[in-house]
Amino acid sequence: MIINKDVMRDHNERSVLQAIVNHGPISRTAISNLLGLNKVTVSDIVGTLSDRKLVLSQGETTTNPGSGRRAALIAFNATYGYTINFSISGKTLEMLVTQLDGRALEYSESPIGKLAVKEIVAKMEDMIAQLPNFKTENGLQAISIAIFGVVYENEIVTSPFVDFADFNLVGYFERRYHVPIVMENEANLSAVFEQDFSKQELQSIVSISIHEGIGAGILLNKQLYRGNYGRAGEIGQIMIQGTGRKRQRLAQLPSFDSEWSEAAVLRKAALIKDVDDYTLSELVAAVNQHDPEISELVEELCYHLAIVTSDLIVAYDPQMIFFNSPLVDQLPEILKNIQMKLGFMPLVPPLVMSKDVKYATLLGGASLAIHKVLSMPGTRLIFHH
Repeated sequence: MIINKDVMRDHNERSVLQAIVNHGPISRTAISNLLGLNKVTVSDIVGTLSDRKLVLSQGETTTNPGSGRRAALIAFNATYGYTINFSISGKTLEMLVTQLDGRALEYSESPIGKLAVKEIVAKMEDMIAQLPNFKTENGLQAISIAIFGVVYENEIVTSPFVDFADFNLVGYFERRYHVPIVMENEANLSAVFEQDFSKQELQSIVSISIHEGIGAGILLNKQLYRGNYGRAGEIGQIMIQGTGRKRQRLAQLPSFDSEWSEAAVLRKAALIKDVDDYTLSELVAAVNQHDPEISELVEELCYHLAIVTSDLIVAYDPQMIFFNSPLVDQLPEILKNIQMKLGFMPLVPPLVMSKDVKYATLLGGASLAIHKVLSMPGTRLIFHH
């Protein structure tokens, strides 16, 4: 088989850069041993990456196993540039700026209520305009946008919380800032975060995201699984069968979003307590004070979450299931309750909380943006958290 030299060179460059990102600071000899490439090839590639300012020298090894000179260490230049990452929910616009190793530089948020899409975009531009001048080699490199809805090939298919109409977010920001734009479903990004901001490499995981709606990000064989049209993991659209004997029309059945998202649970709590509004902090306090009505509501939530979790286990057989949810984060006994309810199943993977409920989606967006900047889609890169 004839292998194109340029293709092989590109492959080797990506492999060397991957080794430096994931294992650096690292010596040329260690890279050579890790990848099975000869030292001349490695040195040549490191020189090219250094010229592009993607890597830099960082001292020498502290130990010297032989009689020769100590080996120079090579590190990834995380200050090559930075990414801006947005999350647009029904209530809040969030922005996180990261350098190219995933470390956060700046965070801000702004309420958006029922603003029109052009007003939200104006807020995004204003947040960018207020950023300080970060000390990086090349400034802004990419922007990611997390959407609470279905996204297919950088286009919004449906969004239950914000009416994006026919506004082309990706095209607008590409023309405005002249950098690559990545747009993705927020639950998908939470799954990307759990994989890419961890040294533990997992083949298949599911991240259940419970906020205003509920969705699942799915990674199969280390790759994000979106389905044919970006709808994979839209578990909030699952229909809930009533308990009565009379069979209802499918179109009349409630969805999981309408009944058991965090927003739905708080609406139910408000009805129970006969108040106009009920907050998450009030619900947590009521459970901790053993309020019988609110405790029963949370027990019913656990029951339905256990059903959905069992469906995901059977459908995807993941190694781990993460929960990205402020509600579950503040009431960790929910996770234990779900685990107990699934005790009848022969094989239940570990059910664990997200490593970072607040920033998971934003950091997942940062990961995809950084992969785009480095032209390394689908490559395993380990970022700092």
